[in-house]
Amino acid sequence: MERLILFDIDSTLIRSQNGYLPFNEAILRTFGIEGDIRTVVPDGNTDPLIVKDIFTKLALEIAIDESAWQEFAGNLRDCYRRHLCSGTMSIRAMPGATELLKRLSNQENFSASVVTGNFEWTAVVKLEAAGLASYLGRGAYASDSAFRPDLPAIAKTRFESHVGRKIDPAQCVIIGDTPKDLEAARHNRMKCLLVGTGRYPLEELLYWQPDGCLADLSDTDAVLSALSGL
Repeated sequence: MERLILFDIDSTLIRSQNGYLPFNEAILRTFGIEGDIRTVVPDGNTDPLIVKDIFTKLALEIAIDESAWQEFAGNLRDCYRRHLCSGTMSIRAMPGATELLKRLSNQENFSASVVTGNFEWTAVVKLEAAGLASYLGRGAYASDSAFRPDLPAIAKTRFESHVGRKIDPAQCVIIGDTPKDLEAARHNRMKCLLVGTGRYPLEELLYWQPDGCLADLSDTDAVLSALSGL
Protein backbone atom coordinates (compact mmCIF):
# COMPACT_ATOMS: atom_id res chain seq x y z
CA MET A 1 0.00 0.00 0.00
CA GLU A 2 1.22 3.49 -0.84
CA ARG A 3 2.23 5.68 2.10
CA LEU A 4 2.81 9.43 2.28
CA ILE A 5 5.08 10.15 5.25
CA LEU A 6 4.80 13.69 6.60
CA PHE A 7 7.68 14.60 8.90
CA ASP A 8 7.81 17.27 11.54
CA ILE A 9 11.23 18.96 11.38
CA ASP A 10 12.48 20.27 14.74
CA SER A 11 13.41 17.54 17.25
CA THR A 12 12.11 14.91 14.82
CA LEU A 13 14.44 15.22 11.81
CA ILE A 14 16.91 17.82 13.09
CA ARG A 15 18.39 19.26 16.26
CA SER A 16 19.47 22.91 16.46
CA GLN A 17 22.03 24.28 18.88
CA ASN A 18 21.61 27.95 19.83
CA GLY A 19 18.58 28.24 17.54
CA TYR A 20 17.20 30.93 19.82
CA LEU A 21 19.81 33.38 18.51
CA PRO A 22 18.44 33.83 14.97
CA PHE A 23 14.83 33.67 16.17
CA ASN A 24 15.30 36.41 18.76
CA GLU A 25 17.30 38.51 16.32
CA ALA A 26 14.55 38.25 13.70
CA ILE A 27 11.97 39.44 16.26
CA LEU A 28 14.13 42.46 17.09
CA ARG A 29 14.74 43.30 13.42
CA THR A 30 11.10 43.02 12.45
CA PHE A 31 9.21 44.36 15.44
CA GLY A 32 11.86 46.33 17.34
CA ILE A 33 11.18 44.24 20.43
CA GLU A 34 13.63 42.17 22.45
CA GLY A 35 11.66 38.95 22.71
CA ASP A 36 13.10 35.60 23.75
CA ILE A 37 11.82 32.26 22.44
CA ARG A 38 13.30 30.61 25.53
CA THR A 39 10.50 32.15 27.64
CA VAL A 40 7.81 29.99 25.95
CA VAL A 41 7.26 26.37 24.93
CA PRO A 42 7.64 26.31 21.13
CA ASP A 43 7.42 22.53 20.65
CA GLY A 44 4.65 21.58 18.23
CA ASN A 45 3.68 25.21 17.66
CA THR A 46 3.91 27.37 14.53
CA ASP A 47 6.28 30.32 14.25
CA PRO A 48 3.50 32.97 14.22
CA LEU A 49 1.92 31.54 17.36
CA ILE A 50 5.34 31.31 19.02
CA VAL A 51 5.89 35.03 18.35
CA LYS A 52 2.44 35.82 19.74
CA ASP A 53 3.18 33.73 22.86
CA ILE A 54 6.42 35.67 23.36
CA PHE A 55 4.58 38.98 23.10
CA THR A 56 1.93 37.73 25.54
CA LYS A 57 4.70 36.93 28.03
CA LEU A 58 5.84 40.53 27.64
CA ALA A 59 2.24 41.77 28.16
CA LEU A 60 2.24 43.27 24.66
CA GLU A 61 -0.69 43.38 22.26
CA ILE A 62 0.57 43.92 18.72
CA ALA A 63 -1.46 43.69 15.53
CA ILE A 64 0.64 41.89 12.92
CA ASP A 65 -0.54 41.97 9.30
CA GLU A 66 0.52 39.69 6.44
CA SER A 67 3.27 42.03 5.22
CA ALA A 68 4.83 42.03 8.70
CA TRP A 69 4.77 38.21 8.77
CA GLN A 70 6.45 38.16 5.36
CA GLU A 71 9.11 40.53 6.66
CA PHE A 72 9.62 38.38 9.76
CA ALA A 73 9.91 35.21 7.67
CA GLY A 74 12.54 36.83 5.45
CA ASN A 75 14.48 38.13 8.44
CA LEU A 76 14.31 34.73 10.09
CA ARG A 77 15.73 33.03 6.99
CA ASP A 78 18.54 35.58 6.76
CA CYS A 79 19.35 35.36 10.47
CA TYR A 80 19.51 31.55 10.35
CA ARG A 81 21.84 31.68 7.36
CA ARG A 82 24.11 34.24 9.00
CA HIS A 83 24.37 32.37 12.30
CA LEU A 84 25.00 29.07 10.49
CA CYS A 85 27.73 30.64 8.38
CA SER A 86 29.37 32.30 11.40
CA GLY A 87 29.21 29.12 13.48
CA THR A 88 27.25 30.73 16.31
CA MET A 89 24.59 28.06 15.82
CA SER A 90 24.53 24.60 14.30
CA ILE A 91 21.99 22.16 12.89
CA ARG A 92 22.44 18.41 12.61
CA ALA A 93 20.27 15.53 11.51
CA MET A 94 18.81 13.44 14.30
CA PRO A 95 20.23 9.91 14.69
CA GLY A 96 18.83 7.69 11.96
CA ALA A 97 17.09 10.51 10.06
CA THR A 98 19.41 10.51 7.05
CA GLU A 99 19.39 6.74 6.64
CA LEU A 100 15.61 6.59 7.04
CA LEU A 101 15.02 9.22 4.36
CA LYS A 102 17.47 7.48 2.02
CA ARG A 103 15.64 4.18 2.46
CA LEU A 104 12.25 5.78 1.95
CA SER A 105 13.44 7.46 -1.25
CA ASN A 106 14.41 4.05 -2.65
CA GLN A 107 11.06 2.38 -1.99
CA GLU A 108 8.26 2.65 -4.55
CA ASN A 109 5.40 2.66 -2.06
CA PHE A 110 6.76 5.44 0.20
CA SER A 111 6.94 9.20 -0.41
CA ALA A 112 8.29 11.68 2.13
CA SER A 113 7.42 15.31 2.78
CA VAL A 114 7.10 17.70 5.74
CA VAL A 115 4.44 19.25 7.95
CA THR A 116 6.14 21.88 10.08
CA GLY A 117 5.50 24.96 12.16
CA ASN A 118 8.44 26.66 10.45
CA PHE A 119 7.93 29.18 7.67
CA GLU A 120 8.85 27.56 4.37
CA TRP A 121 11.98 29.68 3.87
CA THR A 122 13.29 28.70 7.31
CA ALA A 123 12.41 25.03 6.82
CA VAL A 124 14.47 24.93 3.62
CA VAL A 125 17.49 26.51 5.35
CA LYS A 126 17.30 24.03 8.23
CA LEU A 127 16.88 20.95 6.04
CA GLU A 128 19.69 22.03 3.72
CA ALA A 129 22.00 22.60 6.70
CA ALA A 130 21.23 19.08 7.95
CA GLY A 131 21.71 17.54 4.48
CA LEU A 132 18.11 16.31 4.29
CA ALA A 133 16.39 18.66 1.83
CA SER A 134 16.93 16.51 -1.27
CA TYR A 135 14.96 13.59 0.19
CA LEU A 136 11.78 15.55 0.93
CA GLY A 137 9.03 16.90 -1.27
CA ARG A 138 7.35 20.24 -0.72
CA GLY A 139 4.98 19.91 2.21
CA ALA A 140 3.12 22.46 4.35
CA TYR A 141 4.44 25.26 6.54
CA ALA A 142 3.51 28.07 8.90
CA SER A 143 3.55 30.33 5.86
CA ASP A 144 0.49 28.37 4.67
CA SER A 145 -1.39 28.59 7.97
CA ALA A 146 -0.59 29.44 11.58
CA PHE A 147 -3.08 26.73 12.62
CA ARG A 148 -1.13 23.48 12.63
CA PRO A 149 -4.11 21.13 12.01
CA ASP A 150 -4.59 22.91 8.64
CA LEU A 151 -1.18 21.82 7.40
CA PRO A 152 -1.50 18.05 6.75
CA ALA A 153 -4.32 18.57 4.23
CA ILE A 154 -2.24 21.20 2.43
CA ALA A 155 0.74 18.84 2.24
CA LYS A 156 -1.52 16.04 0.98
CA THR A 157 -2.97 18.27 -1.75
CA ARG A 158 0.50 19.34 -2.88
CA PHE A 159 1.60 15.72 -3.09
CA GLU A 160 -1.48 14.80 -5.11
CA SER A 161 -0.87 17.69 -7.53
CA HIS A 162 2.75 16.60 -7.94
CA VAL A 163 2.06 12.92 -8.63
CA GLY A 164 -1.25 13.38 -10.43
CA ARG A 165 -3.31 11.02 -8.29
CA LYS A 166 -5.31 11.02 -5.07
CA ILE A 167 -4.23 9.40 -1.82
CA ASP A 168 -6.54 8.47 1.03
CA PRO A 169 -5.88 10.27 4.37
CA ALA A 170 -5.55 6.84 6.03
CA GLN A 171 -2.49 6.23 3.86
CA CYS A 172 -0.79 9.35 5.24
CA VAL A 173 1.39 9.13 8.36
CA ILE A 174 2.62 12.09 10.38
CA ILE A 175 5.88 11.52 12.25
CA GLY A 176 6.49 13.97 15.07
CA ASP A 177 7.60 14.38 18.67
CA THR A 178 4.69 16.19 20.35
CA PRO A 179 1.00 15.62 21.15
CA LYS A 180 0.25 18.48 18.74
CA ASP A 181 1.52 16.32 15.87
CA LEU A 182 -0.99 13.67 16.93
CA GLU A 183 -3.74 16.28 17.19
CA ALA A 184 -3.04 17.43 13.62
CA ALA A 185 -3.09 13.83 12.38
CA ARG A 186 -6.40 13.06 14.09
CA HIS A 187 -7.94 16.27 12.73
CA ASN A 188 -7.16 15.03 9.21
CA ARG A 189 -7.98 11.32 9.74
CA MET A 190 -4.31 10.46 9.23
CA LYS A 191 -2.09 8.03 11.14
CA CYS A 192 0.60 9.22 13.54
CA LEU A 193 3.92 7.83 14.71
CA LEU A 194 5.47 9.72 17.62
CA VAL A 195 9.14 9.61 18.63
CA GLY A 196 10.57 10.48 22.02
CA THR A 197 13.31 12.73 20.69
CA GLY A 198 11.96 16.07 21.87
CA ARG A 199 10.56 17.60 25.03
CA TYR A 200 8.16 14.73 25.69
CA PRO A 201 9.50 11.37 26.94
CA LEU A 202 8.31 8.14 25.40
CA GLU A 203 6.13 7.27 28.40
CA GLU A 204 4.20 10.53 28.09
CA LEU A 205 3.74 10.13 24.34
CA LEU A 206 2.36 6.63 24.86
CA TYR A 207 -0.30 8.11 27.16
CA TRP A 208 -1.78 9.95 24.15
CA GLN A 209 -2.23 6.62 22.30
CA PRO A 210 -0.68 7.40 18.90
CA ASP A 211 -0.86 4.74 16.19
CA GLY A 212 2.82 4.02 16.77
CA CYS A 213 5.52 5.18 19.16
CA LEU A 214 9.30 4.75 19.12
CA ALA A 215 12.16 6.07 21.22
CA ASP A 216 13.84 7.55 18.14
CA LEU A 217 14.55 6.99 14.43
CA SER A 218 17.90 5.27 14.87
CA ASP A 219 16.69 1.74 13.98
CA THR A 220 15.69 2.18 10.33
CA ASP A 221 14.25 -1.32 9.96
CA ALA A 222 12.10 -0.84 13.05
CA VAL A 223 10.77 2.48 11.76
CA LEU A 224 9.97 1.02 8.33
CA SER A 225 8.29 -1.96 9.96
CA ALA A 226 6.18 0.34 12.15
CA LEU A 227 5.17 2.47 9.15
CA SER A 228 4.24 -0.59 7.08
CA GLY A 229 2.04 -1.86 9.89
CA LEU A 230 -0.01 1.32 10.26
